[in-house]
Formats: sequence, C-alpha cells, structure tokens
Amino acid sequence: MTPIFVLGLQRSGTTWMANQLAALDSVAAVEAPEHRGVHESIYFSHFARAFGPWKRLESRVKFAQAFILSDYGQLLGLTPELLAADMREAKGYADLFRIVMDRHARNAGAEAWVEKSPHHTLMYRQLSRDFPEAKFVLVHRRTEGMILSRLSGFGRTPATGLKRYADITRAAVVNTLFGRYLKRLSRKPNCFYLSYEELHADDGELRTALLGFLGVKGSAEAMESLYQPNTSFDRAPRRPLGKMDLTVMVTAEVIAYAMPLSLLLAAHRLRGALRGIDWPDWCWQKTGYHPDTYGRGAAADQ
Repeated sequence: MTPIFVLGLQRSGTTWMANQLAALDSVAAVEAPEHRGVHESIYFSHFARAFGPWKRLESRVKFAQAFILSDYGQLLGLTPELLAADMREAKGYADLFRIVMDRHARNAGAEAWVEKSPHHTLMYRQLSRDFPEAKFVLVHRRTEGMILSRLSGFGRTPATGLKRYADITRAAVVNTLFGRYLKRLSRKPNCFYLSYEELHADDGELRTALLGFLGVKGSAEAMESLYQPNTSFDRAPRRPLGKMDLTVMVTAEVIAYAMPLSLLLAAHRLRGALRGIDWPDWCWQKTGYHPDTYGRGAAADQ
C-alpha cells in the first residue's frame, strides 16, 4: 500500500489536490462533506504528540479515547475493540496510523491512500523516516493569492488597519518559509512539487506526470474533485490587495528571503512549542468530546 502525503500551507490548494487524488478509484482517503472533501487527520502534529510516549500505558489509553472519538476516527469506523487490536499490533504511533489507513484503503479496493494536513508540512523528515515508501505531493501558492484567501478564509471578515498589516506580514513570512522549505524538498526523489497556479492552468499534462510519479492507476481526466471548491470567496467577492497591503507583503517577503531558512524554521517551531497542542474546534464535532489540556508538558516528555 502506498502512502501519499499532501504537504503545503493552509489556503494553498492542498484540499483541492487531495480531493483530485481521492477521486481516483486507486486512492483512498478519509472524506467528509462538511470539510469539502479530504479530512485533515492532524495525527502526527497533534494526536501523536499530545498524550506522551507510546511506551506508557497511560499515554496509549488517553490517545485511544481521543482518537476514536475524533471525527477522523469516526469516519474511519474505529471502535474500541478494533483500535485495541490495532494497538496491540502496532510498534508506535506511526505504525498504528499505517495499520488503520492500510485497512481503510483495502476496504475501498485501493492501492494507495492519501493524507492531507497542513500541520504536517514541516514534519517531512519524520514522515519519510516512518514511511520510507511514501510519496509526497508538495503544493505552494503565490503569496498574494494565499493572503487574499487567508484574509477572508474560514468565514472571517478581513481585518482593517494595523491588524490587517500584521496579518499580511505574518502570512507573507510564513508563506515564504513554507515555499523555501518545499522548494528544498522538491529535490528529493520521493517528492513532487507543483504550484496552485500550475494546477489551475493544467490541461492534464501536470496531473499525468503526477500519476506517473505516484505510480497509481488512473487518468488526469478522472481527477475531478467530487466536492465544491473550498474557496474563501463564496460569501463575499474577491477584492485585490491595496497598494499599502502590497508594500507590506513585499517587504515581509524580502526580509523572510534574506533570513537563513534554518533560522526561520527554528523560530516557527519555537512558536509552535510555546503554543502547545492547539486543537482545532472541528476535531470532535461529531461526538462533542474534548480531551484535557496536556499541551506543553506532554510534548516535552517525549
């Protein structure tokens, strides 16, 4: 079974890419209409970090309860008995994910499965180590388009004044970081890099090349998402960035390009560590469950 990970920043086309792959009979995915397609697992960024080391029984018990009751676990059809059997077989968090996803793919008659969580993007080294046979699809979007989508995304009303400029600065820096990181990864033999803009303009040649890289059955014509586009502009029309917006964006990009990538990565990871495990509110929508806050302490124990 071939694991496929779609990596890229939020609002960059990762859902669209994953949905196109999931449209193939040969590729399985965990899907939910309310998420407009492929559901994020946040498994390695959240579930595998929040409850402590796998070797501890207490960690595994807390993890199992949270994962079964998550929307992802529910969509996988996990039960306490099924997951308990899987956990007895698994050697760790990554091995367990492989077991449940391989079964999901076999049940669908697929030869591969796809997972898409933007939180996993900077975890390539860990994922490629735990899944040496995996293929990675890297998606990046030009900063201006990503910012426009991000400002209005998730039902937000775009900010004004200093808050808007702060949002643009942060988005430009993060997108530059992710873009540089993904470009570096693009040289890896198990990675396929594409841009959101290339995907929009593709007449089938790009998707055909992608299918050849992945080694899965299907055609470019079959890669049509079954879901409505996950656009930020279904409630309000798209408005271009103003002159001051663009000045702030370009300035932030120039500064981010001038900084060593290792320094940007370290700063981004430090910020994430200080925030601890930040669970999205959609993680347990189906059951209403939410774990106790383990955050920094549990992550630091590993």
